[in-house]
Amino acid sequence: MVDSVMERSALTHAGARVIDMPGWRPILRQVLTRVLLVSLLPMGVFYTSLTCFGLRTAALITATLYYGGLLSRLLRRKPVLAAALFTAGFLALRIIVVFWTGSAFLYFIQPVIGTVAVATVFATSALAGRPVLDRLAHDFCPFSDELSTELRQARFFNWLSAVWATTYCVNAMGTIWLLTNASLNGFIVMKAVLGPVITLAAAVTSYLIFRWTMRRHDVRLRWAHHQPWSARAFA
Repeated sequence: MVDSVMERSALTHAGARVIDMPGWRPILRQVLTRVLLVSLLPMGVFYTSLTCFGLRTAALITATLYYGGLLSRLLRRKPVLAAALFTAGFLALRIIVVFWTGSAFLYFIQPVIGTVAVATVFATSALAGRPVLDRLAHDFCPFSDELSTELRQARFFNWLSAVWATTYCVNAMGTIWLLTNASLNGFIVMKAVLGPVITLAAAVTSYLIFRWTMRRHDVRLRWAHHQPWSARAFA
């Protein structure tokens, strides 16, 4: 039903085309849920476990939480993003390193490598004219074929790549700065606060660029808030 709604378009009296979209509220709910599950909840569990049981146990409990959520999706036959499987493998490596070394610095510095790698992929794929975010963005907002074509012609996904590549770089540099200048507890608290703030700022910026692109191409969006919607894959 959503597909049929999204594929309909019309001409207004002023000549602007209208493209129907699912409601933005479910999309926003998905983004906020992701921030909660991927950032705030793991950091909260890690901080509590660290205070009560120490670093190694905290790392193990946090990993168990992630693997439990992943297993739950698989058992319920929910689609799982390839990035989630990559994270699962990388998390196993982090657990091995922290149990071997007992170093909180090495435990938290490892994701920085992945963050920089993602930023590099976003930037290089956009420069090559094949932005990977052209595919990934559909996991958060199900663009119709018509709207996707408009966005590609407007080079929207190139702008989107620039926003998120910058966001990931800022995240990586901020993580390194906090690790070298703050206590472990201070790092966890600041990371739990600043991480979601940076992510939400990037999401708002992406939305503003999206609306600016649509206005520039004389396209009006009609949000169908009454229509049900769920992401193709969300992990």
